[in-house]
Amino acid sequence: SARADDAWEVYIPGSTIKGAFRRRASQVLRTLWGETRRTAEVIDYLFGVQGQRGAIQFYDAYLVDPKAPDQAWCSMDGVKMNPRTGQPIETAKQDFLFAYGDTLAFQLQLDLQDLGEADLEALAVFGHLLRDFQAGDIVLGGEKTSGFGWVTATIDEVEWLTGATGGISRQLFGQAAFSRAGIWHRLHLERAEAATGLKIFAPLTAERAASRPPKAQAGFVSHREFGGYCGTLAIEVDTLTPTHVRESGEPSYSAALDGGSVYGWDAFSMGPPAAEDRPDQRVYALPSRSLKGMLRQVYTIASDARAESTDLANLNPADSLFGWVGAGANQSIMGRLVFSFALFEPQPALAWYALPYPYNGWRFHNGQWEERRGNGVPQVRIADQWRVFQHAPLAPIVRQRASFQPDTAQANYVRAILPGQRAHFTLRFWNLAQEELQRLFWCVELEPTLAHKLGRGRHLGFGSLRLRILPASYLIDWGSRYAAATEAAGLTPLALEQWRSPQGQGIAYLGELRQSLDAQSL
Repeated sequence: SARADDAWEVYIPGSTIKGAFRRRASQVLRTLWGETRRTAEVIDYLFGVQGQRGAIQFYDAYLVDPKAPDQAWCSMDGVKMNPRTGQPIETAKQDFLFAYGDTLAFQLQLDLQDLGEADLEALAVFGHLLRDFQAGDIVLGGEKTSGFGWVTATIDEVEWLTGATGGISRQLFGQAAFSRAGIWHRLHLERAEAATGLKIFAPLTAERAASRPPKAQAGFVSHREFGGYCGTLAIEVDTLTPTHVRESGEPSYSAALDGGSVYGWDAFSMGPPAAEDRPDQRVYALPSRSLKGMLRQVYTIASDARAESTDLANLNPADSLFGWVGAGANQSIMGRLVFSFALFEPQPALAWYALPYPYNGWRFHNGQWEERRGNGVPQVRIADQWRVFQHAPLAPIVRQRASFQPDTAQANYVRAILPGQRAHFTLRFWNLAQEELQRLFWCVELEPTLAHKLGRGRHLGFGSLRLRILPASYLIDWGSRYAAATEAAGLTPLALEQWRSPQGQGIAYLGELRQSLDAQSL
């Protein structure tokens, strides 16, 4: 810690923030101006280049309240699922520890020096970067496509020192009143004045039209600039049957039974891994990685992505959109989709269930449950490649409980989110072709009689969900996004009906998907 001896402190390195700002500036300017000398000069001026210091100095960002993470640590498990069997691949498991919470705030200082009127264009770029930072469009750290690192910011304080109050000072601050501070003329702005007093949001005019997703020489879609379709889908989740994604870390409940311990698992919430540290009032959610995996499976089928990706020049449609990691150096690429956590607000209704273990052969057939002892879990596959779980009401062998009161060790005790509960999440996307966005739209909403499956107990009727894309969804027009000083500039509402395709145009295995995802029995 920089504040106390023999202590640890969470902070964000200035180099991390600088890299995120530089990446955003590079993407934006390449989108507006292309790979030009003008682009390179502005980026080098703001952030530096070998032998030249940048105009902006980024300091480390420290917590406003250093004790905040004591209450804000959260955990999330991640495990890859075998698309053919629907079972977890234990060797592909990840565990995440992250900080989360409304009170988790960092203080960041940025210094600029030796500015003149010749730097106004570069300052305009910096001003738009600040606006992007405030709007939550600059992401910090790793696991970006799984909802980590997306932050918002506010300008809290501005300190301006100048030798003369004319020139660039007048252009940036208008007729603001300066005071004397030794040899300097000083202007100090705080809070609301700080947010509005710095007038550096000059328009950035687009010199090219980025109508198509940018392609690298190897043929894959590049992240170097923005093109094609970019924007955000605002999505609502409705639970149709009890849904359980298991909490991460320790089980919240345990009881002694027959000389051993039986555990009860709560639904996933934004909480720490240790059960004793979890709050009474929990923020329940569907994890971003679970949502990502659910939609990736449907998109993989709908795009007929059977062929295995071999390298960046030969990516199947699902790996191209959701991301891919291959073998060897420089054989991985980040996805073009970002999933947030789906938060249930207010707190959802929950109930305890005892799921029998081991499974004893019940299956849902012709609209009703049948008992066939001695058989394993029935498996439905599409093209003998992808396993899907059919929708059904809860199996007769599933018992709802009033509370966690185990009476046998031959069961899994879970606290599930009940039907009729709603959660919301966002799905950011960029550099999509029209065909990709149309297919993604179908894979999210499906059709009125279809639904998704998520979480544990899917073979017993758990985990049926319906997703709905909300009118708050929008597309980004980069030509006008930075041509105005307002945050809403360039954001165009997504015409939902134009993207809905009841005929399922461009969807592979449409008949099989309609049959296997049919939810009319619920």
